[in-house]
Amino acid sequence: KKMADDSSSQQVIANPDRLLPIANISRIMKQALPANAKVAKEAKDCIQECVTEFIGFITSEASDRLAKDDRKTITGNDIIDSMRALGFNDYLAFLQVFLEKRRKALKGVPAAKRRKKNQSGS
Repeated sequence: KKMADDSSSQQVIANPDRLLPIANISRIMKQALPANAKVAKEAKDCIQECVTEFIGFITSEASDRLAKDDRKTITGNDIIDSMRALGFNDYLAFLQVFLEKRRKALKGVPAAKRRKKNQSGS
């Protein structure tokens, strides 16, 4: 793929293994569009790169916080704190509601069963 920067074009080689599956991205994009709308492959590829980079950006911030606290597991609160630190305040209320609903849904479910459920994609 070619990508232009301020001074010249340079070759950018994306590692497809690091990207989110395009089928998942397509499904999410289609849900946000009218039924008759279509999405060009170029647009899907662009979003695929963007969301992958975004997730890496937020995760990297959370990882830095973990290192400072000498912890190994990123929690939902770590993600929210990282997004706040990076200026994504418009998303915080939604994420906090989601996290609370998820915690309520999992309350009382044994940890082993939660892990098995998460691994099966549910």
